[in-house]
Amino acid sequence: SPESLTEGQFVFAQKYGYMTWPARLESKLSTTAIVMFISTEDKHRIPYAKIWPYNRSTRKEFVTQEFLEYEEFRDAIYLAERMIAGVNGCQFLNDDSWSLAAIPKGYLPSIPKAGALTKEQRELAYLLEVRKERDSLHVEVKFIDEINKLRSSLTITRQDYASASLAFHELLELPVCQLLLVRNFEAVNSVRRLCHFALREPSPRLLPQVHHVRTLARKLMGRFAACVPLPYNTPDFWSEFSMLSGIYRRYTVEI
Repeated sequence: SPESLTEGQFVFAQKYGYMTWPARLESKLSTTAIVMFISTEDKHRIPYAKIWPYNRSTRKEFVTQEFLEYEEFRDAIYLAERMIAGVNGCQFLNDDSWSLAAIPKGYLPSIPKAGALTKEQRELAYLLEVRKERDSLHVEVKFIDEINKLRSSLTITRQDYASASLAFHELLELPVCQLLLVRNFEAVNSVRRLCHFALREPSPRLLPQVHHVRTLARKLMGRFAACVPLPYNTPDFWSEFSMLSGIYRRYTVEI
């Protein structure tokens, strides 16, 4: 029933014409709810009659041997269990007839109690949350292209300040988001280094251009910092961003 479901809850949901699939309830409406299916990340409006809480009982009902013949379903269950239980490498049914690669047999994870989140649970929750911004990644190709223009215009042997300034202004106009940034750590780090840009052989004539580069780099880093809301779990923005980017890259590779 709708009353038994809450936003952010892990569920099983069934889209018309498809098998029941693990999902996360994104938002509740009057007669339906928006769910995001695990692994595929598709979002759909599903009637409440076709949404069930993810628990031991529904897991036993829907995670059948027949469904486990499908690799995509096994992967989705594996990811859902990791998000819920924060357990590395575990078998989710007390049944030796199936297993995923490198998962020891005979282990049945428990659904965690509220408030008892492990470090991995918190990291996976962050991953799930930040990936909601994936619709904004349409600017990623241009973002990387402008970063590369910036890198090539300011090197040890070449300082093309006009091209660098143009690239900075293009980047400042782009609608950046946290997901874009954590996916492109080296690009952000390139801008951070330009905050301290200096010439090997300083020339008074070029000091205004050098100062302009630093100013634009700091302005751009300010926009990047605005994508990572306070309070931080670390001393400063760069430490926080490095940690979040590390989480994203580590779990994205694993998944």
